[in-house]
Amino acid sequence: MGFLKSLNDFIVLDESNSMQNKDIVPIPINRRRWKYFGYISYWGINSLCAVTWSAGSSLLSIGLNGSQTMGIVVVANLLISAAAILNSMYGSEYHIGYSVFQRVVFGIRGSVFGILIRVLLSVVWFASQAWLGGLCVNIVLSSWSRAYLNMENTFPDSVKMTSQELCGFVIYLVITVPFLMIPPEFYDYFLACGSTAIFFVGMGITIWAVKDNNNSYGTLMNAAVTLSSSEKGWAWMYGINSWYSSLVAGISNQSDYSRFNTKPRHSYIGTIVGTNVTGFIVPLYGIITCSAMLEKYGEEFWTPDSICMFWLQQNYSSKARAGAFFCGLGLVFSQLSINCVGNGISGGMDLSAIFPRYINIKRGAMIILILSWPTQPWLFYNSSSTFITVMSSFSVFITPLVAIYMLEYLVLRKRILRLSDCYINSSKSIYWYTAGFNWRPMVAFVCGCAPGLPGLINAANPDITISDGILHFFQGSFIFQFAVTAVLYYAICSVFKNNFKVGEKDAIDYFNTFDAEECIKWNLIPYDGQVFDGEPSEETSLVELEAKLSKQSPA
Repeated sequence: MGFLKSLNDFIVLDESNSMQNKDIVPIPINRRRWKYFGYISYWGINSLCAVTWSAGSSLLSIGLNGSQTMGIVVVANLLISAAAILNSMYGSEYHIGYSVFQRVVFGIRGSVFGILIRVLLSVVWFASQAWLGGLCVNIVLSSWSRAYLNMENTFPDSVKMTSQELCGFVIYLVITVPFLMIPPEFYDYFLACGSTAIFFVGMGITIWAVKDNNNSYGTLMNAAVTLSSSEKGWAWMYGINSWYSSLVAGISNQSDYSRFNTKPRHSYIGTIVGTNVTGFIVPLYGIITCSAMLEKYGEEFWTPDSICMFWLQQNYSSKARAGAFFCGLGLVFSQLSINCVGNGISGGMDLSAIFPRYINIKRGAMIILILSWPTQPWLFYNSSSTFITVMSSFSVFITPLVAIYMLEYLVLRKRILRLSDCYINSSKSIYWYTAGFNWRPMVAFVCGCAPGLPGLINAANPDITISDGILHFFQGSFIFQFAVTAVLYYAICSVFKNNFKVGEKDAIDYFNTFDAEECIKWNLIPYDGQVFDGEPSEETSLVELEAKLSKQSPA
């Protein structure tokens, strides 16, 4: 048949070659098992973690009170859920992940550009989250042993960590290994357990803080704001941008997990509920707890692990030890969940796309874990390093990419992809462009990043002054950079249309990734084994499929 290509030219799902392995091909139907609760839990663990707890509290430092800070969180979460859904539609509908979509955008060979950016982020953030996980491990161990709580530091001052911190970090990495062996399609259960654990941990800490402060949540929620109208407006803008930046990894990672959906609506609705419900609860916990403890003890506690250690240091009673143990256990589990899903597994998927013949998700995730040691995350927190500020501002680089991906899939390609050509390493692929590279998004990316770089430099080194206009651009980069990049990329693709083929798609579901209803939606002949006996052909087309579905439907 003219349009019917041999299946042997493409994928054998259990084999690997230079372009594919079973972890990066479109997810087959038997691995698509995530439903609503999986995506609610995915965004739950993105929001229900130590980093988000502290991010909500730290928004108070920009001059707003707690009520206005929560307003920022509500607005930011609405934007984040919209961005996450739009940026993951190619994963929800075609069941491919971030790394494979890079081949569509940057070209078969140029895809390494987009993948390496996220590999770098995965390594650094995995190390950072692992260090925080080690601190949570220390809570559990300190609740068991006063000697461990008061462990002598045998390292010299030149080593920016203590003996206790090193022990916790190593133990955390060891217990992470078996969790990285879980296939991604089964992570929904893991995420549900992690989200539930940290939800109740946060509730318990907050109730204790308010009760300990004579049933008062302090004054931060309704404190007077002295900012002018203009200053308040830009503070809101910067606050929304900061909250967006703290969850931008979840936005970029969403397609890696939306591809496992049973139905696309499971991903969309689950994202909306998970982002806007759980994303509201934890920062509220953080602000109330910080406010109550500030009033009671005159000291700000920004993270839940520091609160648990405070209990043990103040009063090593059986009650304090029990509370610290269970809270520490929940925090460890939440750190395992967020780090494995957001960094380890996602980084493994990326490395699998670069070296598919030799690296699968499990091996790639282990490489990410191993690289966390030379990254030296203790320097991020125990020195004058500006790591947190810089990494929180890394949306300067991610936002232009998100703009390019949305425009590519929704506007330029009108949601039509040719999956088979994503796995052809030659000029026969429509995603070959020029020698395997698509220069258009690279130019748009560089131009989109450039205006935000001065603000990033200023955030890293406040001694370097920048103009108010550049500063405001940086404060609203989630909007301004997105708009600049999207307009520029559209203009480039409108002018330089050569080798930019759109509207071409497969005629057959070569990868067994679509169910019967989806085959009708995309006008695809199903893969053999779904509806037909034997290999599909041009004659056994969608007419027969529709007839069979109508017979199976209830009257």
